[in-house]
Amino acid sequence: MAELKRFGYGLQALVVLAASPEQYSSMEIAEQIGCEPTALRKILSRLTEAGYIEVRQGRGGGYTLAKQPGDITLAEVYLSLHDDVPMLDGMLDTTGNHLFGQKVRQSFDQIMTDIRFQVEHVLKSYTVADLVE
Repeated sequence: MAELKRFGYGLQALVVLAASPEQYSSMEIAEQIGCEPTALRKILSRLTEAGYIEVRQGRGGGYTLAKQPGDITLAEVYLSLHDDVPMLDGMLDTTGNHLFGQKVRQSFDQIMTDIRFQVEHVLKSYTVADLVE
C-alpha cells in the first residue's frame, strides 16, 4: 500500500511542477498536495535520480521538471517509485509449502504476472501532461 501512496504523491508533485515553470521547494509542493515533507523529499529524490525532475540547491533553489510533461509516462513514474517487491507479492505469502499451497502458488504467480502487465500497459497510455489538463 505504501508503494501506491508513493506513486500518488509522486504524480501529484510532477503535476505541480508541470503546471508552472517556477521552481518549488519541497515544502511548497508538500503543502499543495498534502504530503509530509520528509516523505515527499524521498519521493522527489527518486524522481530526480530517474531524470524526471531537477533540483537546484541553496537559496533561490527548488525543483523543476527535467522533461516535458508529455514525455513522462505514468508507467515510467510508477517503475521509478516502486520497490523491488511487486505490490501483489504478499498474496504469495498466503500459500503454504504443502502440495495444495504449491499448486495455488503457481496460479497466483501467473495471475500476478498478468496483473502487472496490464497495469503497466494502462499506465503507458497516460502521461503527466494528461493529468495537468
